[in-house]
Amino acid sequence: MAKPGAEDLKRCFLIAPIGEEASDTRRRSDQMLRYIIDPILQELGYVGATRPDHMGKPGLIVPAVIERVMDDPLVIADLSDRDPIVYYLLAIRHMTRKPIVKMIDASQPSPFDVAQSRTIRVDTKDLDSVEYCRRELRQQIRVAEKKPQDADNPITNFVDLMHLRQSADPEKQYWAQLFEMMREMQMSLEAALQRFQALDALRYGEGPVGAVAVERGAHEEAEPRPKRQADFGSMDMNRLTSMLAEVARDLPKGNR
Repeated sequence: MAKPGAEDLKRCFLIAPIGEEASDTRRRSDQMLRYIIDPILQELGYVGATRPDHMGKPGLIVPAVIERVMDDPLVIADLSDRDPIVYYLLAIRHMTRKPIVKMIDASQPSPFDVAQSRTIRVDTKDLDSVEYCRRELRQQIRVAEKKPQDADNPITNFVDLMHLRQSADPEKQYWAQLFEMMREMQMSLEAALQRFQALDALRYGEGPVGAVAVERGAHEEAEPRPKRQADFGSMDMNRLTSMLAEVARDLPKGNR
């Protein structure tokens, strides 16, 4: 069987922090591209990923970059280092409702709520982590190719919810109310968990109240008590709201 020519290869755009020449950020981004991203893309029939600096001066968002972000069948976004240009281009991609695979340095926290779609965490200094990242990247690309219409992100979820609200169909309006209720429950649960953890910190001497208690009882030896951990079992509100969004998208599109 003949090898596909360059014109037959699929395109992928890489949104990533670039940094200055010889910087740690540039070195890490180059290593991610060379040893993880490009080999998997080429294995799956893609041409090597194009990064913004391949198309012009780093840090400059030229029209050709936006066009690639909007048109390419696949976009990979590296969310490491909280780069504002990465976030800007990620939002543009979200608006297209096309597949995107997200990655981040394993040592860094997620910059925002990405629980509804997995973000691949990778430590480029750990070979096991690199191998895991390659497997996960391969799997997520295959899933995205199989059902590109299922791309899920906060912007498309909001658009779906808005359409349900405006529908003349009572069933769709009911789903909109249910979805909003689950969102409010998620926010309330997160707020309650934060308050619970803060109260525990005060109770066990980790905050101002605890410090005052120590001063008042300076001559008394306090009994050590084990800290309690908040336990909400297997409840995953993000996953639940994501499932509701999937159900809502599957409703008939009429009356929108």
